[in-house]
Amino acid sequence: MPLNASIKIGLTMGDPNGIGPEVLIKALKFMHPFQDWEPLIFGDTEVLTEINRVLDTPFSFEKITINEPIKTKYVSDSFCLPVIDLAVQKDRKWKLGTCSAWGGESAFQFVHCAIDNANNKNIDAIVTAPLAKEALHAAGHLFPGHTEMLSHFSNGKRSVMMLAVDDLRATMVTLHISLRQAIESLTPEIILDVMEITDSGLKRMGIPNPKLGIPGLNPHAGENRLFGDEEENIIRPAMELAAKKGIKCEGPFPPDTIFLEHRKGRFDAVVALYHDQALIPLKLYGFDRAVNITLGLPIIRTSPDHGTAFELAPLFKANPRSMIEAIKTARQMALTSISLSTQDCK
Repeated sequence: MPLNASIKIGLTMGDPNGIGPEVLIKALKFMHPFQDWEPLIFGDTEVLTEINRVLDTPFSFEKITINEPIKTKYVSDSFCLPVIDLAVQKDRKWKLGTCSAWGGESAFQFVHCAIDNANNKNIDAIVTAPLAKEALHAAGHLFPGHTEMLSHFSNGKRSVMMLAVDDLRATMVTLHISLRQAIESLTPEIILDVMEITDSGLKRMGIPNPKLGIPGLNPHAGENRLFGDEEENIIRPAMELAAKKGIKCEGPFPPDTIFLEHRKGRFDAVVALYHDQALIPLKLYGFDRAVNITLGLPIIRTSPDHGTAFELAPLFKANPRSMIEAIKTARQMALTSISLSTQDCK
């Protein structure tokens, strides 16, 4: 590792039976040499070594046990990557393309350890490779996904998911619930909460005076109550509360055009009201380079915006672009965070 490395990014391997190890190694090969940051992998060294061999990439791995101080050794071989080896031996079943409790337990251990180390300031950011909810549940860990795990193990802090593709960004007021539940759960206070976290997150990303775009819930944003009254009874009151707190926002815009306005640069992020209102346009625009960012936590976390793709894993044809962008985003957020902390100390 370079002697002047200043940012340490923790990289979780994801479910060993999915494409996580593959896209991670491919991304690291693309980004090598690491100029102002150093990777620290949380994973299974045996799996990484075999994937590295199959891909014919030039890395080797320096195994670090969980009880060792996390200090990577500066060696002349920059292709030697440090790994916190968290291999799960019980019911070990490494077979690419399969969804298993062992894979879920492995992915859980990688993420849990990375979160602990981020909370303890041993690393500056986390980038997580994908895990499968089914495998996670089979292992007895009943979390809907990464976001909820991060919140649970970061003192229960309220977290919000942001999806970013190039300069387009969106957070979601509701996430992994049915559309009916999402609509029924909307209140001015809940929308305001996500607006506040989004505003703070954008500032942490280096946007000093962010402006938020707020969509309507109904076609044409309700068109003066013709197609619904949620815009007047729920969304506008939330925007008024946000304005009193100094948050810049515009809307509510018709949902079918708000991302066109965003693309023109009218605002810095969209605060969508439910999952698909944000993810359909953004994934259509740039699925292969989308980055998932978790806002609202004391730690920085990003991930590629795709799943384990078990069916693709045995083929070794996975595209690492989203993982590359996730690492770049985490690095930039860590640099910005350090810069802001330095300014606060002056």
